[in-house]
Amino acid sequence: MATPDATSEGEVRAGSLVLALFANPLNAQILRAHADGPLRLNGLHERIGWAAHTTLRAALANLGALGALAPPRSGGSRFAVENELTAAGREMLLVAEEVEAWLARAPQGPIAIDGEAAKAAVKALAGGWSSTLMRSLANRSFTLTELDQLILGVSYPSLERRLTRMRSTGLIEPVGAGGRGTPYVVTEWLRRSIAPLVAAGRCERRYLPDRSAPITEVEVEGAFMLALGLVTLPQSANGTCMLAVHPEAAETKINGRCLAGVTVEVERGEIVSCAPQVREKPPTWALGSAETWLDVVIDGGFEALSFSGARPQLALDLVSGLHFALFGPAGT
Repeated sequence: MATPDATSEGEVRAGSLVLALFANPLNAQILRAHADGPLRLNGLHERIGWAAHTTLRAALANLGALGALAPPRSGGSRFAVENELTAAGREMLLVAEEVEAWLARAPQGPIAIDGEAAKAAVKALAGGWSSTLMRSLANRSFTLTELDQLILGVSYPSLERRLTRMRSTGLIEPVGAGGRGTPYVVTEWLRRSIAPLVAAGRCERRYLPDRSAPITEVEVEGAFMLALGLVTLPQSANGTCMLAVHPEAAETKINGRCLAGVTVEVERGEIVSCAPQVREKPPTWALGSAETWLDVVIDGGFEALSFSGARPQLALDLVSGLHFALFGPAGT
């Protein structure tokens, strides 16, 4: 299957809208400050301290527009009354916690979510995700020139900037070159970024479905291929399994239904291949809607998916492996 292309330089993919909030460290601080109850602007300023009132007002207005903070419960100026977290705001706070946990595992050492290094890392991650760089690099190395040929609709200078940011923040790293150009591969830290991206994607589908990008083949394939590189399987695991999603937008149809996913080959507990393809008659499979997959990967509850085929235990091992690799205790 060909690598999907970005359609424009400014494309925003599923998960990008909420993730991008935390490129501004003030947003996480505001959400966290409201976690214990409603706050007035002055009370918020006392808790955060360093931000000017005008800066806080702008951030509050943005979070309010996204539905993270409740509108005033009484008349008068919005900022003279208490603001409180909505259900959407609490979900965004959970995303902030996943971003913070991911930043703590940075290869160069833990990164504080309220620092400039965090801002750079989140921006680099959002740029790589939206431009499909992460999807392209998920399975193999590419040089910048090769990526320019693969990813249409994004200019060479823009790709170069994004690749440079991803390298400088530790999301990708160079590998030995045999010819022209430097090939790059993803790091384990970039693979672990699927946790905050999945959390951000679920938040968008629950609370911002009309304002955020739909889940497509690009996000499904990229997330599976990157996260499966973290999965630990029992040595008894063997066989071929398809992990498939009913995305909100997909080109491939099996039996009249839109599907996206990957086919995984496992030998003695090791994943030997993971291809971005779905089959009409896979030997074993796990299947569910995009929303179901998000819940299962984040929370567990594996029975919500449909498992079938010759080796359903293999499918269950892969799905549970995804959950525990991304959201298990201590990020195991």
